[in-house]
Amino acid sequence: MVDTLRILHLEDDFVAVSKPGGLLVHRDEHHPDAPAALQIVRDQLERKIYPFHRLDRPTSGILLFGFSSAAAAALQFALSDESATKEYLALMRWPGSLEEHGDEWVCDQVLHTEDDRPKAAHSEFTRLETFRGSALVRCRITTGRYHQIRRHANHCGRHVLGDTTHGKGRINALFREKYGLPRLFLHLQRVEMAHPSGNGRLEILDPLPAELESVLERLREEVTSCRPSPS
Repeated sequence: MVDTLRILHLEDDFVAVSKPGGLLVHRDEHHPDAPAALQIVRDQLERKIYPFHRLDRPTSGILLFGFSSAAAAALQFALSDESATKEYLALMRWPGSLEEHGDEWVCDQVLHTEDDRPKAAHSEFTRLETFRGSALVRCRITTGRYHQIRRHANHCGRHVLGDTTHGKGRINALFREKYGLPRLFLHLQRVEMAHPSGNGRLEILDPLPAELESVLERLREEVTSCRPSPS
């Protein structure tokens, strides 16, 4: 059980922590007794905290809390502004047939809420590294719809590896067995926005966790071993 979370940034009005994959942001009616980031950080800092954004349970990365409802509202306002950046890293399925689509693409597919209301959604993708059957992709979103990156990736034929909801079980099993991928490969690595105080900009970084970095190392080793030797 996780007792503390790594603090990425701490100020008088708010805190940013690194949420591991598999941890809830807060408990709900389906998981009333499960460990959750809100309770862990509250006990760790011995302060009341207020959530204002969420990460899906299997997603890791930057999670912010305000120390008051006003601070949480200010953070939410800053993070929802069009000048804010939420940057994720994802390992995506990359069939050879997708090479023609290039290294950058945008998805504006409308996403429906759980009660079937259509909502505009915008995601920007950039391929950073290519491996055998997969690619490391930087994902930037300007909207925050439910499972947005995962659903947009699936819509484009590039589902996020380890995704048990929108992905493919056979391919997930292959990457788990061959490369040791233990979970969804989706990580919020960078948040950049106007400082909620109104003074300057705020940037928070959270590098890939070790269990995801080790998957990339195995993929890179495979690419290197498959290159022909110089004559």
